[in-house]
Parts: sequence; structure tokens; C-alpha cells
Amino acid sequence: MEHPTPRTAAPAPLATPASPPSDGVPAPIPSTPPADGAAKGERLTRLGPLVFLANFGWMLPVAVSGTLIPALLTEIDPAQKVTLYGTLTSIGAAVSLIANIFFGALSDRTRSRFGSRSPWILAGGLIAAVTLVTLSVATTFWAVLLGWTVFQLGLNAFLSSLVAVTPDRVAPERRGTISTVTAFGVLLAQSLGSVVGAAFLSEARTGLRVAPWLLAFAAVAFVVLAPDRPNIGVARAPLSARTLLRTFAVPMDRDFLCALFGRFLLLLAYLLVLLYQLFILTDYLHLSEGRAASLIATIGIIGAVTSGGAAAVSGPLSDKLGRRKILVVLSSVLIALAAVVPAVFPSVAGLLVFMAVGGVAYGIYNAVDAALMTEVLPSDDDHGKDMGVLNVANTGSQVLAPVVASLILGAGLGYRGLFVTSSVLALASCLFILPINRVR
Repeated sequence: MEHPTPRTAAPAPLATPASPPSDGVPAPIPSTPPADGAAKGERLTRLGPLVFLANFGWMLPVAVSGTLIPALLTEIDPAQKVTLYGTLTSIGAAVSLIANIFFGALSDRTRSRFGSRSPWILAGGLIAAVTLVTLSVATTFWAVLLGWTVFQLGLNAFLSSLVAVTPDRVAPERRGTISTVTAFGVLLAQSLGSVVGAAFLSEARTGLRVAPWLLAFAAVAFVVLAPDRPNIGVARAPLSARTLLRTFAVPMDRDFLCALFGRFLLLLAYLLVLLYQLFILTDYLHLSEGRAASLIATIGIIGAVTSGGAAAVSGPLSDKLGRRKILVVLSSVLIALAAVVPAVFPSVAGLLVFMAVGGVAYGIYNAVDAALMTEVLPSDDDHGKDMGVLNVANTGSQVLAPVVASLILGAGLGYRGLFVTSSVLALASCLFILPINRVR
């Protein structure tokens, strides 16, 4: 994710002309023309609360599943739980990587009385919710893997259109604010998801039956209350196999690529710790499952307060200052410093320091980086597809995090090595963010 300017007389981001299609097919006309849509923007008093609900609605079930799926795999095969979880998350993220770009490109080309984004938001949200519920009756790893794969397809159909709403419908000078709304919804749900997941840790199947319906509700509410513009008569490029294959080509734009790799490294750094918090508590700090469940709930509360507070301030601040990069770099440095603490002090206190400082950093990052991403898009005609490519950083980091973690643990470096690697990767992300030219 994903996901996400003149604030005081700062110049608007430079427009980069899109390269002509190699097959000679005219580029599709955007469903919401920039001069009439994003340039003017919609009123955030109406769109903002629904963006919050949509992002809260998808992240809470995902965060809950992040605690309950490992518990479910522990029930199915306790001896292989780490390997199975790594396999599941890697395959799911790989599917997500492809699906996000694919469905983003389809939504760019969708023409209907409900607009280009609404059909995918609704269908994707409903499919994701129903398939996540089916995991509550899975009794084998292969059943869990199948359900998780279909869930990722539905979720990314939903997300690829949701993230395109910002560049489609929000003016550049207000994207820091709407990105804060997005980040606040994601971070609050992520933190509360840990609390809810911990509450259902001993009844994982019950939690998986209940939590996903929030996603279905959010999808319906967004489509009904924040409808997209009808675009039946808007021209689009013909959909062909060659066109679809070309959608997976990464735009050769320097700023776009720097933003992509910067996001990838920072998310990989954070996920190395976040995805393994249950195992860090039980295998690194040697806590019982009951104590671990209690601490996960505490961590969730800490994360909600620190990340939510940081996000609430940093997005509007970046709009006012007209600067994004310095705040993104600050978040990278904070995560790097925070990861050193539990490596040096392997204790509950050390981990809580990481979660508190890392929460502040992650809140800043989510609010500001999402706005930065919308300002490096190379084409107004491909918001869905290009935001999907940028979300490769989200899914790619999820694919590689278990692989990197397995290599580190397999090499005998232990969880201390995991924290050190996280710190190095966070600092490396700064080397890609600083050279971006089109964003201050």
C-alpha cells in the first residue's frame, strides 16, 4: 500500500508527459479529467470520512488476520508454523503484486454508469470479505492457502481502485490532508486489529468469521455515499492481451523509480519486525502464549496512539510547508534508530520502545509518503495502473520479508540480526527519497 503542492505558495508538481503507446493505440482518456477533477478537487468534508471508513474497513480484518492466521497455522501444524506462515505470506504477496497492477489497469479502462472505480471497489470488497470468512473452516494448510489467495485477489481489486481515488478526485495541494485521513484509518485499524486479534487468539476461527464483514460494509458504504462519475461515453483504448501485458511495464521515470524503491526498502525494514511480532515475543523473548497475547494488545494500543497522532499532524504539516521528502526521510531515520533498541536490549521494554518510536515513524510515513507517491505519477491516464506499480513496494516487501527473515534466522543470526537488518534497510531507503526532483 498503499498507500497515498503548494501549501504556502509552493509550486505545483511538474507534469511529465506520458510516453506514446508502442502499439500506436491512443492513450485512454482518464475517467476523471485532471483539469476538471483532481485539479479542482472534491470537498474533503464529504469524501474524507468515507476514505477513512474504507481504509479502516479493509485494514482491520487484515490486521486481525495477521494475528489469527499464525494461530490457525499453529493449530494445524505447530511444528511447521513458521515455515507455513512464510510460505503463505510470500505466495499471497506475490499474487497481490500482480493483482494490484492488473486490476488497477482494468479500472483505468472501465466504463460504466457507476464510473471506473466503484465497480471494482464493491466487487473486490465483497469477494475479499467472503473468502476471508471461509478460512474459519479450513483444516489444512492447502485450504488456508487457497482461501488466502482468493482473498488477495479480491482485496487488491478493491485497493487498486481505492488508492486511485486520491489522484483522480483530490487537488494536489490537499493530498497531504487526505493522505492523513487515509493513514489514520489504516493505522488505527492496524493497531486495533492487534487488540482484536489478541482477544480472539484462543478462538481464531471465531475471529475470522466476524472481522471480515467490516470490509464488506465499508465497500458498500463508499460506493453508495461517494459515487464515481458515470463515464459510459468516455473513450478508452481497446483492451487486448498486448495492452494488458504492457500494463506490467514499469514507467522509466527517474522520480517514479526512486519513490518506488524508497518505499520498498522502508516497508521491508518495518515488516521484518511487524510480521514476526508473535514469534519475537514467544521465541526471542521466551514469553508464554498468554503473555504474548496480552503484550500484542498493549502494542496495538501504543501503535494506535503514536502512529495515529503522528499521522494526524504530519500530513497537514506537509501541505502547509509544501514539503514531503524531509518528513519521509525523518520517518526512515526514526525506524532505523528504533530497531537498534531491541537488538541491544532483548527485553519487553526494548520491544515496546521500538513499537512506540516505530509507530511515530510509521504514522509520519503513511501520511506523507502517500501524498508524495501521487505527485510522481508520470501519466494522468493511468492513475490506477501506476499506483498499482507503486504498490509493488507494498506487496514486494511482503514477499521478501519472510524470505529475508528465513535467511537471517537460518544463518544463525537470530532475531537480533533481524532488528539490525531492519535498521540498515530503513537508512538505505533515504538514498532513494532524497534524489526525487518533482517533489520538495
